Amino acid sequence: MIDSIKLAALNIIKKYKDTTVLNNVSINVKKSQFFALLGPSGSGKTTLLRVIAGFVKPDSGKVIVDGKDITLEPPNKRKMAMVFQNFSLWPHMTVFENIAFGLRVKKLAHHLIKEKVTRVLDMVHLEQYSSKKPQNLSGGQQQRVALARALVVEPEILLLDEPLSNLDAKLRDELRQEIKILHRDLGITTIYVTHDQKEAMYLADIVAVMMNGYIIGTDSPENLYRRPSSLEVARFFGEINEFTGIVKEVIGNNCYIDTYIGEIKAETDSNFVKGEKVIACIRPEMIQFPANRDSANKIHCQIIKIEFTGTLIYVTLKKNSTTFKGIFLPASFRSPESKECMIGIDARDVLIFKA
Repeated sequence: MIDSIKLAALNIIKKYKDTTVLNNVSINVKKSQFFALLGPSGSGKTTLLRVIAGFVKPDSGKVIVDGKDITLEPPNKRKMAMVFQNFSLWPHMTVFENIAFGLRVKKLAHHLIKEKVTRVLDMVHLEQYSSKKPQNLSGGQQQRVALARALVVEPEILLLDEPLSNLDAKLRDELRQEIKILHRDLGITTIYVTHDQKEAMYLADIVAVMMNGYIIGTDSPENLYRRPSSLEVARFFGEINEFTGIVKEVIGNNCYIDTYIGEIKAETDSNFVKGEKVIACIRPEMIQFPANRDSANKIHCQIIKIEFTGTLIYVTLKKNSTTFKGIFLPASFRSPESKECMIGIDARDVLIFKA
């Protein structure tokens, strides 16, 4: 076991009757790392988190922390704390009492409890709300209380199960920033479950993408976006234009593909051969409008539709009988006088996958 690995879930299998929820899943989380489990509902990410926490026993596989097998240890022995999606606060207790509960279970001295709770209240900006009941707080404040309750016991590993999904967009943005700052300041090894790829990309050092009980890709957010390991991962990380084609020629790292919108040049480290059927993928935001002078790919298109959404502009383009999409910033986009245009695509921004 590598010294820097704090937690490892190895070959985890979990079935409920005839349904396999986790199919031989493995992850390695380094000390102080922010690790995200990203996937749609039903992908198995929350079940994996609950296996790690000790709330669900796997049918096979191991959970290892600091080199020690803890698969059969109960949750209260794991030096972990979990923040749930639905807050799970006690309505009859004040904010202070909710946060202090775990410390009182441990029978800490009164002055230590007060000191530790006061410190985390300050961390989550709730000092003035310590005597209030949860039902008198906003959703964002309640989630801060839940986060403080987890932090106050000083866990070695923090588990967060979609903690922001019940909040509105503005509150999600605010708490996302606070979670990032807290992780930076405290350095707690963190595993975060989410279905929101933007959230995972903003918060995490490493993201594992889950689909149907499998992990289909694990890497840094930038690598998963720019160089995804599969078409499924590429699709999950934002919108993408897909063009089926045939490899016409391969010269060094350059691959030339015949598609319905013309020949596309792509830079790739993968091995493709002449005559191979592939799917060339281009993210809408990587399209240049108009084409740069040195663009590897220049494609003459028709503009079908322009949609202004305030922060972004969506343009539907057509080449031959194929329509596809471009996404642009208002500051760099000028509506053309003609319905004809020349777009550009850099060769390094073209992703290629076997068809």
